[in-house]
Amino acid sequence: MNKNIITALLVFTSYSIHAQDLKSLFDRDTEITWLGVDFSHVKIIGEFALYFTEDTKDAVEIRDMYFPAWNYLIQGERNKYDFRPMLRKREVFYDIGMIMGINEKTNMDSLKAHSVPRYSTKEIEKFVSAYDFSSVRNTDGVGILFIAEALDKYAVEAYFHFVAVNMETGEILLQDRIRGEPQGFGIRNYWAGAFYDVMHEIEDRYYGRWKEKSL
Repeated sequence: MNKNIITALLVFTSYSIHAQDLKSLFDRDTEITWLGVDFSHVKIIGEFALYFTEDTKDAVEIRDMYFPAWNYLIQGERNKYDFRPMLRKREVFYDIGMIMGINEKTNMDSLKAHSVPRYSTKEIEKFVSAYDFSSVRNTDGVGILFIAEALDKYAVEAYFHFVAVNMETGEILLQDRIRGEPQGFGIRNYWAGAFYDVMHEIEDRYYGRWKEKSL
């Protein structure tokens, strides 16, 4: 067979497999597992404190208190932080143990910053490549997670990367950077409000765009 034809067939096959994998995210029967919010690469911009108080939190407090608090809040209040309408699914499973372990090892020296890092696709791929999915109980279907990029108190905004992963291969099927606006009282609820805003952005705007890409 002609070498050029073989090359063309290989390229076509590769694209078809990727497209089919992406389509699985939108198949109502595909099992979806929520893996958590990865804060290990997040940048905190501005003083992390309760408003109108001097109760500023240092890096260790942010990691040890709030990283788990946000993940437990999302898992515990499933009626509010409901991924099912966001992804048009009947059921979503939860397994945040792997991400919680990663968050515990966050480098304190790089947590606070003066600007939003704007992580590239390659950087997100590098972060995900370090995950050990063997620790997740259910490796069928698609895993979804958020990689937190920045919590910016000055600009009153946060950025998260939505990531969908093939649980068997670790391949990223989809990733997108989304802005959220914080809201609520207290440090935990205020920044959890940004995550809640991102979820509604996905449900109302991003989901339709993503689905078109899979066709």
